[in-house]
Amino acid sequence: MIRNRLSIVIALAAAVIADAGIHAAQQRKTDTAPESFTSAVQARTEDGAAATRIVIQIDRYTLDADRKTMTDALAHGGYGAFVQAVRNAPAAGHIEIGTSKFIVRWAREQPAGKGRTISLVTEAPVYFIGGGAVDAKPREAFQLAVVQLTIDDLGMGTGTMAAAAKVKPDGKGGVVIEDYAAEPIKLTSVHRVIA
Repeated sequence: MIRNRLSIVIALAAAVIADAGIHAAQQRKTDTAPESFTSAVQARTEDGAAATRIVIQIDRYTLDADRKTMTDALAHGGYGAFVQAVRNAPAAGHIEIGTSKFIVRWAREQPAGKGRTISLVTEAPVYFIGGGAVDAKPREAFQLAVVQLTIDDLGMGTGTMAAAAKVKPDGKGGVVIEDYAAEPIKLTSVHRVIA
């Protein structure tokens, strides 16, 4: 009788441990690529506003070595070297707006509170908000797009996008993003797409 109870207790403990391992593996899987997100997009200019949807597909997060190559290029070679390093980096996914697709070359996720932040850089600008204005600034220097998402542990959140951007070191190990538009595009109701 004692042996049977001990066997049941051991079997239950093994089941609980196995279930915890499966749950942990599933939890880790929700926080890693491949994954995709969709969001409403709201852009404003002096002349009005526009709204659409965006799909962000992350096939993989950028390896530390590739990210270091890009950050070193920015720190030691400036913006032009950074743009070239981004364009030489392996593709990490893409962003779709309407029928247009833009290749992501930088994808990084970092823990933040009960969720994470995700930073993405495309190899080309997505759109020049305000570029049609008579007094619009030159487009040549804005050769990338930068997306930043804040995602909670349920896969929901918000974000911003500098659809045409340039970056420079901030002198503290980070970067300063200059947006072609007067203000970043807002990504509202971001949510992770469950396959």
